[in-house]
Amino acid sequence: MKGYRIIYLTFLFLCLVFLSFISPDSRPGFGVAVAAGTPVSDSFNAKTRPIVIAIVPKSLDNPVFVDSMETAMLTAKELGVNLEWVAPFKVDPDLQVKIIEGLIWRKVDGIAISTSDPEKIRRVIDKAVAAGIKVATIDADCPDSKRLFYCGTDNYKAGWACGEAMVKIVTERGLADKRLRTAILTGGIEAHNLNERIRGFKEAVAGKLDLDYVALLACDDDTSTGAKVVEAYIREHPETDLFYFAGGWAFFGPTESMPLYQEWCNNGGIAVSMDTFYSVLQAAKKGFAQALVGQDFRKMGELTVKYLVDAVKGQPVPVEYIDTGLELADQSNFDRLLSEKKPWEMK
Repeated sequence: MKGYRIIYLTFLFLCLVFLSFISPDSRPGFGVAVAAGTPVSDSFNAKTRPIVIAIVPKSLDNPVFVDSMETAMLTAKELGVNLEWVAPFKVDPDLQVKIIEGLIWRKVDGIAISTSDPEKIRRVIDKAVAAGIKVATIDADCPDSKRLFYCGTDNYKAGWACGEAMVKIVTERGLADKRLRTAILTGGIEAHNLNERIRGFKEAVAGKLDLDYVALLACDDDTSTGAKVVEAYIREHPETDLFYFAGGWAFFGPTESMPLYQEWCNNGGIAVSMDTFYSVLQAAKKGFAQALVGQDFRKMGELTVKYLVDAVKGQPVPVEYIDTGLELADQSNFDRLLSEKKPWEMK
């Protein structure tokens, strides 16, 4: 009986492992959305099933990806391919690796990844490429990997634009000759895209402003954590002069959740932030930031699917880096941009 029990438990374990790969939407912590297209021609590599493309963002709880998911699914439908949108619910590089390994096991045709941890994700990207899968990165690159292309923001250039905006604001306020205590909010400490924004910001202000970088705060791309971290920091350090937000997480929710930060702004605090989503623009209108630098997530979703499908079909991808551009915002165009954008809808 003991031997029988061991065999049964081993069989049960293997079944669970198998199900963990074929049913990602049934596991806690991540989910999948699928857009079904019409079957492609049977002449394509003798396949009788549609091309399957998977996009793996850093997490499902970050609303910045809503626009990308919508345009990616529309593009997939137009091209007649199947799209899966699957990720950890919250940022978790180890779980993101497991999800990608499951896609490799299933032999999907293409994968696009928003890289949460470049070193961990690089290894699994290279594994997917070795398995014959076309791999790209979206939103957050993994530049040392064997991925085909990156589609998204030039994050160094975005950080530089934020730095230039900070120099302009500080100079206009007559503070350029003072040493200014500066805090930075980022998402994940290891995220390549966010570190590039910080590098660009610092290099843009170098030699023009005297900034004392007193804190690097992290929120793991979580909106409520971002607001809480900033509130807690301002509570302890109201003497802070400047804030640079490498992403707009703290402003995705209601501004009423940040009364101490609002008081800091009212008392002369200066902030520049990435992102020009509707909620971030609303916060900026209330004085939570004097300048914003935005990204085009809709273009990211559309172009990533388009060029990844081209690669799967054996067609050349025109460039290794597909730049989706920047949007600059300040008091001169906050109102216009607000009139052009819509609040997020969880589609």
